[in-house]
Amino acid sequence: AALRWLARVVGGGAGLNVAVDTDALPPLDDELQTLFFRIAQEALTNVVRHAGAREAMLTVTQRAGAVILTVWDDGRGFDVDAKLAAASAGESAGLGGMRDRVSLHGGWLRLESSADGGTRLQAAVPLPATGTREAG
Repeated sequence: AALRWLARVVGGGAGLNVAVDTDALPPLDDELQTLFFRIAQEALTNVVRHAGAREAMLTVTQRAGAVILTVWDDGRGFDVDAKLAAASAGESAGLGGMRDRVSLHGGWLRLESSADGGTRLQAAVPLPATGTREAG
């Protein structure tokens, strides 16, 4: 529900049509829910600020013991290597922050972008075998 709200608020204010599709997921603890919400928020904000996109899609799926958030847009794209290098050098907080937060949970962040195909960001975090995260 929070991701659908986010899509309406961020997309609607910018004239961006954001579709949301989520699989049935096991219960996620508050920390993981917040992680995925914040990554979706940062990614959609980047789409609005930089992509010039008209359409975007946010999906959440479960595969191979992980939850995967994907944010796609039909915008102008960008040089992924240059943006990640800038993030590593501390020149940009958004992508680096997303990458660091996902990494703290044992996950990964992938970016693909091109001028004619838009951008796709994927963030994946493994789920514990029980479906809940262990305290520790």
